[in-house]
Amino acid sequence: MAESQEYVGAAGTNYFETDLLVRELVGAALPDERRDAALAELSAFGRECGETLAPLIETSHRDENRPRLLQFDRWGNRIDKIAYCAEQVEARRRAMGGGLLPPVPLVERMTKAYLLNQNGEGGITCPLAMTDGLVQLLDWKGTEAQKARYLPLLNDASVDTPLTAGQMVTERQGGSNVGENETRAVKQDDGSWRLTGLKWFCSNPGELWVTTAKPEGSDLVGLFLMPRRLPDGSLNACRILNLKDLSATWGKATAEIEFEGAYAEAIGRPSHGMALLLGTVLRTSRIHVAAASLGFGRRALVEAELWCAQRRVLGKPIAELPHVAATLQRMRTRQKGATLAVYRMLAAVDAGDPSADSLVPLLKIGVSRDGSEQVRDARLLFAGNAVLRDFSILPRLAEDAITQEIWEGTHPIIAGHALKALRRERSREAFLSMLPDASANLLSERLGMYDESEAVSVCEHAYDSLKDALMLSRESVPV
Repeated sequence: MAESQEYVGAAGTNYFETDLLVRELVGAALPDERRDAALAELSAFGRECGETLAPLIETSHRDENRPRLLQFDRWGNRIDKIAYCAEQVEARRRAMGGGLLPPVPLVERMTKAYLLNQNGEGGITCPLAMTDGLVQLLDWKGTEAQKARYLPLLNDASVDTPLTAGQMVTERQGGSNVGENETRAVKQDDGSWRLTGLKWFCSNPGELWVTTAKPEGSDLVGLFLMPRRLPDGSLNACRILNLKDLSATWGKATAEIEFEGAYAEAIGRPSHGMALLLGTVLRTSRIHVAAASLGFGRRALVEAELWCAQRRVLGKPIAELPHVAATLQRMRTRQKGATLAVYRMLAAVDAGDPSADSLVPLLKIGVSRDGSEQVRDARLLFAGNAVLRDFSILPRLAEDAITQEIWEGTHPIIAGHALKALRRERSREAFLSMLPDASANLLSERLGMYDESEAVSVCEHAYDSLKDALMLSRESVPV
């Protein structure tokens, strides 16, 4: 018999308080003097995500509320501005009130990112990842003048669209091979630069973005800061040509942008651009991908459990059917392993442990894969209702999840980075030390004999071995 009551799912619940495993892991990671206050903040943020942000994000993702490009004002002056619906702007402002950016400690802000992503990317968490990375880059390599000008802007929730940092790296001919990019930079007498070129995927074109270009006469990629407005308030010489018609993550705009001698400032030494991009901006984004995919997987699991407890067939909940029970258990096990792996990675990054060099790319591959599989399993349990956009969050989560697998490098590209790290003795030994001897020996053999066609398979093996090892040490911990 079909249900007479409306299915509401997880929206409206406190995403943190219902998550026993994450509560335990965060509590164990926090210093004693910070623990009570941080847990209270996370509980409040989990409630905000479930009760307030969930409906705002759902509304902002209706077709009629997509971001719009305003190229001109009513007088015909070029303004190149993205117009967001009121719900998207309000969601970003409320999210920023939760303390999402440095100097908030890594485990706290990544847990908040994980909670946010249980509403999908939402137009929020991609901008968050880029703003987080740019704040760290400025803290590390910015001049005092750059910090004074740009850090207040990045932390300002009152601007037209909060979380205002963008990332403009990809070009048509280069794709993930940034070294093939053709945008050129010419240095000026005052030390600033002028950039000319076309950027193909420009995520979150807000008030400030990080971009790449090759200084005149060089084939090395430099890293630059480019503001939407010049110091005198006038518009920079870059044109937003159009907004991409994405299948997912369209709560925030993604644009195609042309630089026409646009003002920019170098950050760090121009010859070190690729190292800075990979070491700070993309590394931060890949950590956020893991947190995001973990959030998608958690939401898919909770929706599946709630639906299978409510949906009745032949007088009993379908959760009691053997094949459904087996699917739910598989989802719980997958989510537990991914959760333990993410918090192990966060601990390694925070401590500067050499295992972080391999864990970050490995988890970008593994957790994003798990997130997609979690959503797929949940949708199969929902059957026909799984394809109805107005029935549950699952259709939007499915598109967001595969996008996370693509962002910041597809699996073969990231596998190359992970295996490069595992070839370095310190990183390899630190990673293998987390595995039982038999698993470590088997992985060592594969690392010594794989060819390029097996790179993704080797990385998936390494990730799954890590999950197995972590779960064996914590069998009694609930999901």
